Amino acid sequence: MSAPDFYAEMRALRLERVLDASVEIITDQGWDSLSMTAVAKRSGVPRQSLYKEVGTREELGNAVVHREVDRFLERVSAGLAAHPDDFENGVSAAVRNVLEHGRSNAALAAVLRPGHDSGLLALLTVNPDAVLGQATSALESLLGDTVPEGLVDSVVRLTMSHLLQPTVDVDEAVRRIDLVVRGFA
Repeated sequence: MSAPDFYAEMRALRLERVLDASVEIITDQGWDSLSMTAVAKRSGVPRQSLYKEVGTREELGNAVVHREVDRFLERVSAGLAAHPDDFENGVSAAVRNVLEHGRSNAALAAVLRPGHDSGLLALLTVNPDAVLGQATSALESLLGDTVPEGLVDSVVRLTMSHLLQPTVDVDEAVRRIDLVVRGFA
């Protein structure tokens, strides 16, 4: 058995520290206050290492978005795994997990708060692969080929709509999305 790569583990730990510091700055002060200098100070990672690790400020923002999407997708996987033999209840659990996580996610709250910095919102919406594409691909991969055409895209778009512009509570949003899923099935 080979030993884990020490340097790879250290790079991963350093990146997590950088992303955590970035989210803290974004939630405390907004996207416009995110700078490599501020991240270096908060994370304890030298500025030159930041540029080497993540590149530009925009690439850092993309890395933050990617990690946050991954965290939401972990909730999707858990919901589907809880109902391996029941597609409809698995999707329902996945949607519920995502919406509940969204209610407490600091990074998402920073993007959605009134008077937010539009730069971060642009990272989420201008590039369709940043969130929509990543979420759709991941869900298609988890569900396989047995899903009716258009269902994954519909579920992802509806869930994102309820996540980004909540007008009803989680239970009602899940009920509404369940209606769509059952209509496809």
